[in-house]
Amino acid sequence: MKNITKIILSCLSATALQAQTAKIITGFHHVESVAASDGFLFAADIGPVLEPLTKDGDGKIIKMDRNGNILDRDFAKETLNAPKGLAIYKNILYAADIDRIVAFDISSGEKLYEIDLSKDSGFLNDIAIWNEETLFVSATDKSKLFQVNLTTKTYEEFKTSAPIPGINGLFCRKNANRLYANGFGTDNQPNGIVGYINLKDHSFTLINMPKGYYDGIAVKNGTVFTSDWVAFENKGVVRETLAHGTNKASLTTKTLRIPGPADFIISANEMIVPAMLTGEIFIFNIN
Repeated sequence: MKNITKIILSCLSATALQAQTAKIITGFHHVESVAASDGFLFAADIGPVLEPLTKDGDGKIIKMDRNGNILDRDFAKETLNAPKGLAIYKNILYAADIDRIVAFDISSGEKLYEIDLSKDSGFLNDIAIWNEETLFVSATDKSKLFQVNLTTKTYEEFKTSAPIPGINGLFCRKNANRLYANGFGTDNQPNGIVGYINLKDHSFTLINMPKGYYDGIAVKNGTVFTSDWVAFENKGVVRETLAHGTNKASLTTKTLRIPGPADFIISANEMIVPAMLTGEIFIFNIN
C-alpha cells in the first residue's frame, strides 16, 4: 500500500474549543506502538487482521524517517506475530510480541535475543525501560506487571498495592522512583484507571482521570497524557492532567478523534499517536 500523508482539520463552531490539526500518515494495517531514535520512527504493526493474540507470523516493525516516509517495511529480521509495545535504549529496540520480549539491533534490525514470558502471559503489551538492566512490561490479560532483568534474561511479577484492571500503558524515566501506568479495563468495560506506582514501596496512587479504555501514557513537564479509546470506533481521545493535584482532565486532542489511539510518544512538542483501528499515525503539536 502506498504511503500517503494527508492533513486533517477538525472544525468547530465559534463557541466551541479550539480545533486541533494533525498530519496523518497512512499505509499501515493495525499500528499499536511507535518509538523514535536519531531522527527515525519505528512502528509496530500487528498485521492485516486485528488479532492481537494470534501467532500468525504477519507482524511487522516498520522504519520511517521523521516525516513518516517509509524506509523499511521489514526492519525486524525476525518473524513476528502481533508486536505491540516498543521501547529504545542504548541502540537496542525492544518489542513485546504476544508472550515474549524481543531485542533488536537498532541499526540493522537483527535479533539480539528474546525473553520468554509465555508461562505467565499471552498478551504482553507496553514496555518501559528503567535502566540498562531493567524494563517493565504490562500483561494486559492477567492485569499484572512484570519486572524483567535484561542481564540474566529473567523476570518476576512486580506486585502493586492496588490492582490496575487490564494494565496497559507504562512510562518511566531512567532510574526514577515512579512508574506511570494505566489500564484498558476488564470484562469489555471502560473501567480502566490511570496512576503511578512507587517503585520503592509498590504503592499505587490514582490520578484524577475518568475511567476509560486507556492505552498509551507519557509525561512531560509534570503533565500526564494518556490515550483513551472511549469506544471501538472513531471516538478516541488523548486526555491530560497534572500529575499532582485534583484538577479535572482536559482533552489534548480537543475536537480531534482518533480511531483506537494506542501507545504514543511525545517528541519535542509533537505527539505521535497510532490509530490502531485504521492503521494510521496521527502527528500533532502540543503546547
